Amino acid sequence: MKNHVKQMLRTPLQLLLIIVLVMIVTVMLVVGGNLWVTSDRISKAYEDDFITIGTVSQKPDTIRERTEWDAEKGDYQIYKSSVYNRYATEEDLAFPEITYLMEPEKRVYWGSYTPEYVHDSDLRMDSNDDFIIVAEFSPLEDCIPNESVKIKITKILGDAKMLEGSVVWFCDHNNRYPDELKADKTYVAKIRQLLWPHGSRLEESGDLIIDSEYVPDSVMPILYTPEGKRIEDTLKMQSIYEVTEGFYETDEGKRLLAISNIGAVYNDTQPVVGTNSTNLLMPFYEENAWVYEGRYPTAEEYAQGSPVCLAPKEFAENNRLSVGDQVMTRLYYTGRADWVDYNFQITGGGGFSISLLGPDGKLLSPFEENAYTIVGLYDYTPSVKGIGREELIVPLASVQNRLENIADFGAMSDENTSFQIENGTIADFIEASAKNGVDNLIYTFYDRGYSALMEGIQNLKNMSAALLIMGSIAAVILTLQISHIYITKQKRRLSIERLLGMTGKRCRNICLAGILILLILGTVPGVAVGMAVSEQVKVEDIGQDGFNRKYSNLGLSAQTEIDLSGQAQGDLAVSCGMGVLVLVLCMSISSVTVHSLLKGEPLYLLESQEKV
Repeated sequence: MKNHVKQMLRTPLQLLLIIVLVMIVTVMLVVGGNLWVTSDRISKAYEDDFITIGTVSQKPDTIRERTEWDAEKGDYQIYKSSVYNRYATEEDLAFPEITYLMEPEKRVYWGSYTPEYVHDSDLRMDSNDDFIIVAEFSPLEDCIPNESVKIKITKILGDAKMLEGSVVWFCDHNNRYPDELKADKTYVAKIRQLLWPHGSRLEESGDLIIDSEYVPDSVMPILYTPEGKRIEDTLKMQSIYEVTEGFYETDEGKRLLAISNIGAVYNDTQPVVGTNSTNLLMPFYEENAWVYEGRYPTAEEYAQGSPVCLAPKEFAENNRLSVGDQVMTRLYYTGRADWVDYNFQITGGGGFSISLLGPDGKLLSPFEENAYTIVGLYDYTPSVKGIGREELIVPLASVQNRLENIADFGAMSDENTSFQIENGTIADFIEASAKNGVDNLIYTFYDRGYSALMEGIQNLKNMSAALLIMGSIAAVILTLQISHIYITKQKRRLSIERLLGMTGKRCRNICLAGILILLILGTVPGVAVGMAVSEQVKVEDIGQDGFNRKYSNLGLSAQTEIDLSGQAQGDLAVSCGMGVLVLVLCMSISSVTVHSLLKGEPLYLLESQEKV
């Protein structure tokens, strides 16, 4: 009786243990399967939301020093500048191993002279042309302008008359040995504001209100060949000229007259940027600029050079333009060095490094005129970098004469050179660059969080693979153990049942039915628990915290986050499939085992069991 009770107690505990083990195996396979499906689902669902852009910056080959006289310091100042033995081109990035989605482009921008439009400079209260002034003046006394001296501006050549009749401080600041100026003579020069007056005359003047110092400025035309070679000026200009009868009929006088109109021309100039994809423009890629009305140009329009454009909000509003209207461009110079926002800062300040003079000493003339249809209006954040004031964006292929009148030239930089490659190929690109011997270029890559997301997805796949492998091995071991307990160790019972007339088929069915019930009791709760565990796995916990939708190509300025946590929900079909897999695997092995056992003669099996 005591042994019988022990047997009764041992059997339920054994059954419970086996059910728990089946459930654990099922949970492992369900979680593993769900994680694998989740990782695949995420990679497919958000693949199109990621764009990998690379920018290129060329390292200088050496540094060159130049000296310039500084009258205030009374000494030469040393300035350093980068020197390039050769400028890298897009062809240097043609690596055979790399397939570009968008070929590398070193962008240029063009100055478009369109006085028929209302430009931002026309509306600013402080707008004037006095950053480029050609003035006639006379000193208040005989002097050598090696320090600040007072001059009276008697005439302004050009439209900006604000300083006409004014007395200002003046110094031939960068000339080590300036000529003497006479009070009874009239001189002319292109002048610009520098910093503060200096010298003994300033100290003796007792002026309480001190304006900026004016200095002579260069009047040389600055033009380059498409290869970046500076075109030499055939006319050697002085910084200051005496105005004599017939002076403005000379080549020097004609050049000064031409320069006097540059300020007005610049204020009526609109920058035009050509590209093969809006995504290659970093302000748009980083969502610091966006189309708020209309649409972006299509890939086909970029490729075909269609006459379409994106126009900035303020320019459109000032000129009452809307989507569907046409905008004229009249291109007259090309910029290949400083990015567009250096000369056209959206705040209205900044410098202007373009001379706008041709080799003949006259103002550059337009070389191409086009009409573009506005397909989209765009806006930008106040602190945006990389966008010029009133910048029009057009397909690069729409401009036929892309390298005419090159007014400045420079190397590839992060601001003007970019390309697009396939997601996940950054390492391949760097390897290809090294393989092809390109060691003077620096790359910066932006993938909108793709690398981080793929790292998390790979973690998911690694975890799911480990669970699937361990679960499968555990399922096989557990099945063999179940077969041993409920089939192999039951030889005596099976033999007796067969000797009593039960068929082998019925014996097999009874054995397998019992095992099936046992497996179902473990797999059903295992599937439920596995789905619950799967839903607790967060992608953010596997390296994806902080992924943000603003790094998508949806063209939205809003920063809407992608909720990746919901992507890890247990999939019913996958979970049930894993449960069925456990049943099929266990039943298949058990079926083979019982079939092999029942092939023997009952008496032989009974005798072998008794011997054991």
